[in-house]
Amino acid sequence: MKTIFIVLLVAVLGAGAYFYFSNKQKTSSPNPKVLIAGKWKIDSLDISKTKDSSGVVLALILAASDSNLHKYQFDIDSSGLIVQSLNGKTGDTSHYQFTTDKELLVWSKSDSAKIKWTISKLDSLNLIVQDKDSTVFSFRRVK
Repeated sequence: MKTIFIVLLVAVLGAGAYFYFSNKQKTSSPNPKVLIAGKWKIDSLDISKTKDSSGVVLALILAASDSNLHKYQFDIDSSGLIVQSLNGKTGDTSHYQFTTDKELLVWSKSDSAKIKWTISKLDSLNLIVQDKDSTVFSFRRVK
């Protein structure tokens, strides 16, 4: 009788371990192509690591002169469109394409040159990207 009880206990433990680890493997990180879709606002702009000194001056002037920097909203959809708006008025539109899960190419219709952004962090609340000149853009999701 003790043997049957021990065999059943081992079987239950084995089945429990199997279900626990099989479910744990299925819960992989979310797809960045789905996670990036939504409304975002600029949280901060870090130009301290910028390689291009003329870009630093330009970014400082832009950041200082644009008091609406934190009011811009970016609506990013899963089809590759970025719509920028300010106070509900649509402004520029751009396009993006994933090259890898950690890299985006971004371009606008008026300028077909594609800018590479490296994704440092992408989750349900934050998006942090760095452009080729090392300027870091931090976005937070609009609720």
